[in-house]
Order: sequence, then structure tokens, then C-alpha cells
Amino acid sequence: MRQKQAAYDSTSLSLVKPIIAFYDTVDSPAPEGASVIDITDEEWRDCISNQGARGVKDGALTDMPPPSDAELLDAARVAKVAELAAACKAAIYAGFSSNALGELYSYPAKDTDQQNLASSVLASLMPGNAADWSTPFWCADASGEWAFRAHMAAQMQRVGQDGKAAILAAMARNAQLAAQVAAAESVDAVNAIAWS
Repeated sequence: MRQKQAAYDSTSLSLVKPIIAFYDTVDSPAPEGASVIDITDEEWRDCISNQGARGVKDGALTDMPPPSDAELLDAARVAKVAELAAACKAAIYAGFSSNALGELYSYPAKDTDQQNLASSVLASLMPGNAADWSTPFWCADASGEWAFRAHMAAQMQRVGQDGKAAILAAMARNAQLAAQVAAAESVDAVNAIAWS
């Protein structure tokens, strides 16, 4: 006879164990060793309709307790750190400016751009380069026109330094804000922390 089952996390330290999956003894049997309880079709529908609201205690379905203030704060911290990390990445990927060519140019800084920059800086440092060594590098002028523009060795190295400084500034900002998140003592305080 077909039977619905709820699998729960038996390793959870909480008194009410969270439900992690549902099974049907005919269509989708639980894997061997899974911690399961039998449930009615009505209980299954209730659990599916109210994900996370029901758990297992002493072999029976029960309501999950509301999260504690500490759990809410931890969840807010995790979410905020992820949000800040994404903002940091976006700030880095937005690129940076350098006046290595004598006036301000914008440079890209996505992953491949950073690799290309590192390769170009390394090439500029190779022994035996001619005194007039140069390499084309992608950048935009003040009007936003992107083009490969020739960079002499010292110019390429300056672009590398400026790029590294911009990336380090974003990373330092992220670390500073993450420290504020860790020190925040309420969800509201965590939510008030912003990249801008």
C-alpha cells in the first residue's frame, strides 16, 4: 500500500528536526538509512503548502518553532555579507581609472581583463625589452571611446599599480563593512549597513 513519508534531518541539534524531503513508498521510495516518518496525504499537502513550517519531534509532525533573535541575526549577517561581497565584485568589475597615458582613461577589470593586465605588466618587466617597448591595451578616453592604445613599459606598470590599488580599495571596503556586520547587534543594524 502506498504511503507518503517525510524525511527529516536527524543530525540537527534542534528539538524539532527540519523536514528535508518527501517520499512515496511506491513512486519515490526513501533512500536506505534516511530518517523518515509516515504521514497522511493531508499532512503531506499541508507540509508542501507551508514549506519550513512543519518539522518532526518524537516521531511526529509538529510546528517548527519561530527562529530565535540570535538565529534571525545570524541569518541577516549571512545575507548581508553575501550582498556586500556581490557589491564588492561589481565595484571591481566596473573598472578603474588611470592617468598613466598623461590624461585620465578608464580600464576594464573583469576577471579576463585582470589577467590581461597582469600579463601586460609582466611583459613590460621582461629583461631585454627595447627602450621603446610598448603594448596595446584596451581603455576608454574621457568621451567613452574604447580602443587599443599603445602603452610604454612605465605606462603599463602604472596602469597595473592603479588597477591593483582600485581592487585593494574595494576589498578593504568589503572587509570594513563585513567587520561592521559581525559587530552589529540587531537585524536593523545589519540591514542599515550598505556598500554606498
